Amino acid sequence: MADAKYVVGDHRNGDAKIELDANKRQFSGLTKEELLKYADDPFWVRLRWFMFALFWALWLCMLAGAIAIIVRAPKCSAPTPKAWFEKGPIVDASAIAFDDVEPHLPLIQSSKAAAIFADVGPAYEVLDSPDLRERFTKFVAKAKEYGIKVIVDLTPNFVSATHNWFVLSVNRTEPYDSYFNWAKGGDYAEGSGTPSPPNKWVSTMNTSAWEWNEDRKEFYLHQFGKEQPDLNFHNPQVVAEFDKVLRMWMKTGADGVRLHKVRLALVNSSYPPEYEVKGRGSVPDSDHTSYPYWRHIHTTDQPGLDALLARWSKVVDDSSSTPGSGETVFTVAEEAQPELFLLARNVTGLRPRSAAPLALKAGANVSAFAQDVRKRLPHWPAIKLKVSPSDEAEESELAELALLLPAAPVLELKQLGDENNDTSPSEKLSHLVSLRADASIEHGHYELAAVRDNNSSQELLACARWKQGHTGYVAVFNPGSTEARANLTLSSVPDTLTVHHVSHAVREYTNYTSNLPVSRDSVLVPPRSTVVLSYVPKESEEQ
Repeated sequence: MADAKYVVGDHRNGDAKIELDANKRQFSGLTKEELLKYADDPFWVRLRWFMFALFWALWLCMLAGAIAIIVRAPKCSAPTPKAWFEKGPIVDASAIAFDDVEPHLPLIQSSKAAAIFADVGPAYEVLDSPDLRERFTKFVAKAKEYGIKVIVDLTPNFVSATHNWFVLSVNRTEPYDSYFNWAKGGDYAEGSGTPSPPNKWVSTMNTSAWEWNEDRKEFYLHQFGKEQPDLNFHNPQVVAEFDKVLRMWMKTGADGVRLHKVRLALVNSSYPPEYEVKGRGSVPDSDHTSYPYWRHIHTTDQPGLDALLARWSKVVDDSSSTPGSGETVFTVAEEAQPELFLLARNVTGLRPRSAAPLALKAGANVSAFAQDVRKRLPHWPAIKLKVSPSDEAEESELAELALLLPAAPVLELKQLGDENNDTSPSEKLSHLVSLRADASIEHGHYELAAVRDNNSSQELLACARWKQGHTGYVAVFNPGSTEARANLTLSSVPDTLTVHHVSHAVREYTNYTSNLPVSRDSVLVPPRSTVVLSYVPKESEEQ
């Protein structure tokens, strides 16, 4: 309790004054002298420095923790960049000799093609023809001046019957004695001076796959023409010979190799009989003298094929200008279904995997065709789309849809069009090729489906591509002979789209202009033509 003090004063009025000590003892803080006294006290000095250091230590710990959380937190990995041959397109110029391709290089360049398949004739000729190597080396250099890579088309299966190897093999000269598939015949047929063939194998030419050689007194195997004896790839020396061929072609500056007919390169060396095709897959009106009549389980896709392809894939890659990079093409030219990569085979050496050409026939079921294409797309194959019967203008239009596929589009020279001076930049095929680098095309989702015409039962082929945060694209191809109003019932497509690309012919037919808005349920597509539209994908489909 505070002390009270009585103060003597004037008492005339009987007043008294009391003073409380509390009023005089209010705390007003430490004086300067007192502060200096404690400021220099060793205990308080150490305490201040300790608290200062503790503050910054805790701050740094929190900063380090935040950085660790950011660095170690799981996140979406960046998509793997596509190789140049996966982006494409690749122009198949193998229908003409490589010398005749050179005048087309400016057109191929203007179409922004990544590479071409070039035919070089007999594969093994390079071993004995310096002139051929020199001419092809100059061609490759010229193509690269236009920014075009060259992929060599080779057929390893056979050589000519006049080739030195075959002549020496006929004479049983080592080591060429076993370079080919030789077999003794059966019994001599009555009235014939030659024995019967070892079996009933049929060549792709619908003749016997065996030819009698009078000098050697044996049959040799030819799955193609009788002037093309099959090499024996069970012989390591023959395999090594083709290794040399691959290295020589790669030394010319080529960026890869595509092998033709390689699925028939190995055969069952015990030459057992084939079995006929029955039920589904059988060909009407075929008989035992025709190739489709047999299953060919002993002459195609033999067990050693995977290892053979893996070996040659490595040879090609190691012979490139950047060995071991995987930037070279090594693939096969598929001619029929099912393709090798759709079978239970090890095809990891194929870069890229290749699909057989897929033809959309006039009046065919578009839904079935779309399903056939979809089956191959998860493998991102090199793929060629065609129409049947062949029509240059129509196939040029179909090429526009092919450029949106999640695959490496393979185009023919005729599909590149004329690209005349009347064609605006937005009408040229190169305008669409530029989209191959777009995120929606390179890494986005896809939907390939048949869509209906509002005015008939006709179906159109549509391919939509989209990716979250990016513009979506959809190509619609009308294979019919009349115009159609497509109803784009695709999951990512909104109610309104805009015109992105049409060819010169389509623009004249429709009067479409760039960025023209169109309704998804009534897209005008002229006969045998493609229209490409852009859109903002639905949010529900961007996840």
